Amino acid sequence: MSHAYDAHSHTPAPAAAPRNGLGLTALVLGLVGVVCGLVPILFWASGTLGLIGFVLGLAGRSRAKKGIATNRKAALSGVLLSLAAFALGVWGLVTVVTAVGDAAEEIDKELNNGSAAVTAPYLVPARH
Repeated sequence: MSHAYDAHSHTPAPAAAPRNGLGLTALVLGLVGVVCGLVPILFWASGTLGLIGFVLGLAGRSRAKKGIATNRKAALSGVLLSLAAFALGVWGLVTVVTAVGDAAEEIDKELNNGSAAVTAPYLVPARH
């Protein structure tokens, strides 16, 4: 009598899907960070996204080296774009701080130059 079911034969487990989330996230964060970095006032967003994207990109590259992920190029692109975003964030910070400093100096200069003209008391007509 033959049995249709053999205890020793089984179907192999399906292969695990590649875990590409970190490299893809690094790529997106780097891209958004670079776009934000083009506007100097958004230096805080560019620097933050660049830093987070850099860390995630390195983790994604590590997964790709171990064979867990298959997106080595996307992770590398994420690392490079995140570095560029961080650099643009630093540039934006320097630009904003310099501009605010220059504006403060100009305001101070105008207040000091204008204060000589304002020191004379206003002539108010006397009421009788």
